[in-house]
Amino acid sequence: MILSLVRFPPDGLVFEHLYRPGELDPGSSDLVLTTDPVVKGRVDRVGPNFRLRGSLQCTIERPCDRCLAEVSLPLNIDFDLLYAPAEDLARDFQGRTGEVELGEQDLDLATFQHDQIDLDALVIEQVELQVPIRLLCREECRGLCPQCGADWNTEQCSCPPPIDPRWESLAGLGTAPPAETDLPEGGRHRKGKRQA
Repeated sequence: MILSLVRFPPDGLVFEHLYRPGELDPGSSDLVLTTDPVVKGRVDRVGPNFRLRGSLQCTIERPCDRCLAEVSLPLNIDFDLLYAPAEDLARDFQGRTGEVELGEQDLDLATFQHDQIDLDALVIEQVELQVPIRLLCREECRGLCPQCGADWNTEQCSCPPPIDPRWESLAGLGTAPPAETDLPEGGRHRKGKRQA
């Protein structure tokens, strides 16, 4: 959905949009939407810029990071962004070399071109920002067996427990009885005499 800023009303612009199935193209994103997003809010002019405030509701589906079961994640997102003309920002950064430090206000700054704001891009970006880095079906998820792939939440496989390769050379220590050659004469350990 495109918000047109041409002939922008002086008292601001209110919008609400329910996406139809397949209308929102996630592009290269791996988002899987299980409910159609609803986005609503208002746009106000702030000098040459536009402030866009609103909310977004949808449900996404992602695999659990331990067992790969699909996890349904409902999202309720509030956003408050300032949109600046892309050519103005390009002019501000023209001639700068090296690293540019961003302030906190820059993190909520977006750009627009051709007097329009791409609402689809905003929706995808806001959803991606809300997805946790690590997503679990439940906190006590036991994951998959690394050898046979069995789901340890629903079945117990017969694979031996995996050995950390760093400790593999120590795996046999303490399991075999000492060889006879390791015992002193007579088959018993002799106590040493305490020296005075």
